[in-house]
Amino acid sequence: MAKRNDPVSRARGRKPAPVKKPFPMGFAVGCVALVAALGGIVAYAVANQGIGDKSSLKYAQSQVSGIQNTSGLARQHVAGTVSYPNKADTPPNGGNHNVNPESCQVYTQPIANENAVHSLEHGAVWVTYNPTTASAADIATLKTLVNGNPYRMLSPYPGLKSPISLQAWGERVLVKKASDPRVKRFLDLFTSGPQAPELGSPCTGTTATVPQASASPSPTK
Repeated sequence: MAKRNDPVSRARGRKPAPVKKPFPMGFAVGCVALVAALGGIVAYAVANQGIGDKSSLKYAQSQVSGIQNTSGLARQHVAGTVSYPNKADTPPNGGNHNVNPESCQVYTQPIANENAVHSLEHGAVWVTYNPTTASAADIATLKTLVNGNPYRMLSPYPGLKSPISLQAWGERVLVKKASDPRVKRFLDLFTSGPQAPELGSPCTGTTATVPQASASPSPTK
């Protein structure tokens, strides 16, 4: 029998020394990269939520190049005039407005911003043109596109910085010619479109033609 202090016996009874495994740096880096990639995908999906849904506002906005979007617009009924941004050369595309909507039809005289904006809230598209720079042929084309549609209206807008502009609630596009494909695209997407805060409310009310930003006072609601 081997003695307890025999070197061979001691070696056989000794537990093997633990082996230190190297830190899996490649695995950790891969995990970090995967998390970052997934985070990017989620962020993109959130930012573009609804862009593939043809009934969504995101989709509509993505279909019109050069479109101008305005969010967080006020929606109170007010009496008298409203100080809309840049109203001397740009029709408003939303904001506080008169209690009476402007009836959707073709107008040959300017209409009040305050009434027109109320119609935008209901889903109307307001087509405007500069009577000095828009051609007679373009105006005739616009009349054809608007006339007879219960949620479209057309009016001249003296001082307009572009020959033609189209407004829906929170949306606007400026074009030079009625033949620009964005005109029809904008009309198709935003007439009674997903941008309207009160979609389905009628586009009927006053048919008055008055100077710009000169709406008759009405009681607030």
